[in-house]
Amino acid sequence: MIQPEAGRSKRNILNRKDFRSGLEHKVVYISDQQYPIEKADSEQVMNTVAALGAAGLDITLIIPRNWRNFGTPKFMRQQKLTHFYGVNNHFKMKEMVGFPFTRLRLEKYSHCFVAPLWAKYSGCHIVFTRNLLSAFLSLLLGLKIIFETYRHYTNRNSVIGKLLVKKSHDPAFLGIITHSTLSKESLLKLGIDGQKVAVIHNGFNPNLFDKRLTKQRARKLLQLSEQEKIACYSGRLDKEKGIESLITLAEKTPEITYLFIGKTQKDPPDWISQTARLKGLRNVRLIAWMQCRALTRYLIAADVLLIPPTSAPLTKFGKTVLPLKLFLYLAAGRPILAPALPDIADILNEKNAMIIEPDNSEDGSHAIRMLFSNKILADRLARSAKITSANFTWQKRGQKIIGFIQSHIG
Repeated sequence: MIQPEAGRSKRNILNRKDFRSGLEHKVVYISDQQYPIEKADSEQVMNTVAALGAAGLDITLIIPRNWRNFGTPKFMRQQKLTHFYGVNNHFKMKEMVGFPFTRLRLEKYSHCFVAPLWAKYSGCHIVFTRNLLSAFLSLLLGLKIIFETYRHYTNRNSVIGKLLVKKSHDPAFLGIITHSTLSKESLLKLGIDGQKVAVIHNGFNPNLFDKRLTKQRARKLLQLSEQEKIACYSGRLDKEKGIESLITLAEKTPEITYLFIGKTQKDPPDWISQTARLKGLRNVRLIAWMQCRALTRYLIAADVLLIPPTSAPLTKFGKTVLPLKLFLYLAAGRPILAPALPDIADILNEKNAMIIEPDNSEDGSHAIRMLFSNKILADRLARSAKITSANFTWQKRGQKIIGFIQSHIG
């Protein structure tokens, strides 16, 4: 993991002289998340902020203050975050005191009020955020904003989408960054000016991977059999993420071991093991959530990496649009099994992944067996995935965001 300042090796330090933003504006990124927390959206925010700071942007991350950290020096609190997420510390951090952290998430709402006020009176030029309330309050205070979203604005949340479109006419609303083409197109259908929306995909941190680590060495370190056929999923383990489709796949292919790495947020933590027990499955293995550097060992040790082969997370629940794990999968250089869905089509195709019909367990079981039986095919897809990953680093994302901001400042 990348260490802050003195503790970092030269190999892990992003050389800020290699690329400068050329943007003199002071930017704040407002996030209402609890940090550190084991959630993909907090990982996305931290890597984005770190990449922008490394590119020379004067950026401050504004987050809620954890009351349990009172008495801990600020540099140690920031150091804890950079260690947890494996990022550089080329950014400033401001923690706003609000309601204590509770399951009710009251601090989320108080933060949305106090953070824009701090931004206003600290001389900030631009507010960058994923939080709608923070964005709209910043506009009321006369601040310029960049709004970032992963959402697909369908009938389920079209009211929010329409509100975004309405607010986008404000000259201070510089633009919207979406994480997928699907998200952008949903806003275009609602009538937003296409010039105000840019698709800038997420990415991965190359420094999380040990370039010397082979599949054989990874399996030895993890005490996994070299002969075992291993398919791996990492991420949230809730039903709304389509995990049941993977259990069905495991049921149809008992010769393959399925690793489920992560944790649940809404469902009982043992629901997968109970389901596997009821079905008599012996090829399902649960592994606790881990930080990305440790996770990369499992990804490299696997034969196949899995995106749940179902449309439900996108079409039914609407909370999974081009999952963050995909970029880490690509960088691992392993064949990926994924459903043919419009968000995933931004990145994956038949050249760099095994694309299958969603919600078709027969197609899924045939496809995954083909990946294990056809080494030429598997190796070709793995190489292509690795090549694709070079276009999706956090560093490149940071540079694209800066370019977008520069093009929209009057």
